[in-house]
Amino acid sequence: MLKSSTLLPLIGCILSSAVSATEESRPNILFILVDDLGYADLGCQGSKEIRTPHIDGLAASGLRFTDAYVTAPQCGPSRAGIMTGVHQARFGYADNEKNHGLPDPKILPLMPEYLKQAGYRTGLVGKWHIGQGTEAMLSKKARDEYRKIRKVTAFSQERVEAAKPWKRGFDEGLFFVGGGGHYFPFRAKRTDGSSANYFTFNGSDRNPKPFERDTVAFKTDFLTDAAIDFIKSKDKKPWFLYLSYTAPHTPLQAKQKDIAANTHIKDPARRIYAGMMTCLDGNIGRILKQLDQQGLRKNTLVVFLSDNGGPTSKNTSRNDPFSGVKGDVYEGGIRVPMIASWPGTLAKGKVISEPVISLDLLPTFTAVAGRQAKHPHLEGKNLLPWLTGKAECPGGELFWSWRENFNAVRIGTLKEIRNGKPVKAVDGTAIPAHNFVDLVTNPRELAGEQTLKDEDKKQRLSTALDAWLSSVKVDADKLTPISKSPPLR
Repeated sequence: MLKSSTLLPLIGCILSSAVSATEESRPNILFILVDDLGYADLGCQGSKEIRTPHIDGLAASGLRFTDAYVTAPQCGPSRAGIMTGVHQARFGYADNEKNHGLPDPKILPLMPEYLKQAGYRTGLVGKWHIGQGTEAMLSKKARDEYRKIRKVTAFSQERVEAAKPWKRGFDEGLFFVGGGGHYFPFRAKRTDGSSANYFTFNGSDRNPKPFERDTVAFKTDFLTDAAIDFIKSKDKKPWFLYLSYTAPHTPLQAKQKDIAANTHIKDPARRIYAGMMTCLDGNIGRILKQLDQQGLRKNTLVVFLSDNGGPTSKNTSRNDPFSGVKGDVYEGGIRVPMIASWPGTLAKGKVISEPVISLDLLPTFTAVAGRQAKHPHLEGKNLLPWLTGKAECPGGELFWSWRENFNAVRIGTLKEIRNGKPVKAVDGTAIPAHNFVDLVTNPRELAGEQTLKDEDKKQRLSTALDAWLSSVKVDADKLTPISKSPPLR
C-alpha cells in the first residue's frame, strides 16, 4: 500500500534517461487499437472464415502474443488503463457508465504526456471514449440526452479538463467522443442540429474545432486517411500515433464490395462482420505501405491490440476456444489478439505464450523512447529487454476488476474467476460465476471435474486477489479526489 505522500506532483519528475539516442534515431511508435474484435477472428489466430492477410503479415514480421490481456472486458475502462498504465479501478473507473473520469495530470499522467516529454510528436486519431470530460463538449441538447441515458446529473469540472485529449499530451488529433457510431454515411452535423461527432486540433491551436465537412468516407477509411496524413508530416521529431479504430464494433455495417468478398460465409450478419474486417485489414495494409514508402518501417514499432473480447451475440465475433464474452472476466472477455512488429529489432514470426497485459504498454513505449517511466502506481512492466532477448520474461501476477463483482487473478497458469454471473462455454456448457482453473489443462475454464482441486493453490489465488482489491480501494480514495469546483451543467 502506498502513502499519498509518495504521489509525484509534477510530470517533470516521471521520466528518467534510460538510453542515449539522438532525437532522429529514436523509433516511431504506432499503436493500433481495434474495438470488440473476437480472439479467433484473425487468420493468424486460426480463423478459416475471416481473411486478414495484412494483419497476418504484420504478425509474421514480428511477435504474436497468445496470452495477451486487457484490464477490463469493456472499452472505456480498458482504454483508461492503457492510457494511464495504472489499473483503472485504482481511480474509480468502474465501467463505461460509472466512472470518475481521469485524474489530474499532476496526479496521474497519460501515455502521450510521457512521450511528449521524451521529445515525441504525438497524435490521436479515432475513438477516445475515456472519462466524463469529452461529453461536456456536446451541445446542451445532446448533453441532456446523454445524462438521461447514463443517469448522471453533472460533470466534475476537474474531470472535464482531465479527460480532454488535447490537454493530455496530444499535439494533433481528429477524434470523436462516443463509443460507437455509424460507419457511413458520416455526417459532421447531427440531424437534430446538435454539435459535431468529430473534433480536430493541431499544433498551436489548442481549442478543438468541429470537423467541418458534412460527409466523409466510410469511417475506417476516413480514420486511415487521417493517420496517413499524420505519418506524412515533415516534422523531424520521432512520433507516437494512437490510432483507435471502432471496427468491428456494432453497428454491423460494411461496404458492399467488402461484403461481396466474403460470400463463403453463409450467416448474413457474420458476412457483414467479415466485410468490416476486410476493410480494417486493407486499411492497416495501407498504413504499412505508407511506412514502407517513407522508409520508416524498420524504425517504427507497430503494436496491434483489441480493447476487449468479442461480444459474440452483438457482432457475431468468436472468442474460440474460450468461454465468456465482452463483459466477462472469463478469458473470452479479457484475452485479446496482440501483435508487435519492429523489423530488425524484434524477432520475426515468433509466437509468445507468456502472459502480458495492456498495462505493460506504457512502460514499454517509454523505454522505446529511451526513457524510464516512474510513478508509484504504475503496474505494468517494461517488456523491451525481454522482447529483444536481453532478459527473462518479467512475469508477475495479473489482476482484473470491473464494476463491483467482476474480479479475477492469474498467477502463472492458475486463475480464480469471480465473474458476477454464470457464463457458457462455446458448446453451451454451463459454467458458474465463481471458478478456479489451471489454464494449461482447462483453457475453456470449465467447471466440475475440470476445476482446480488443490486447496493450497486456490487459497493462494484468493489471498492475492483479496489483497489486491483492498489496495485498489485504498488507492481509489487518493486518486479520485472530491471535486472542489462547481459542477458543469
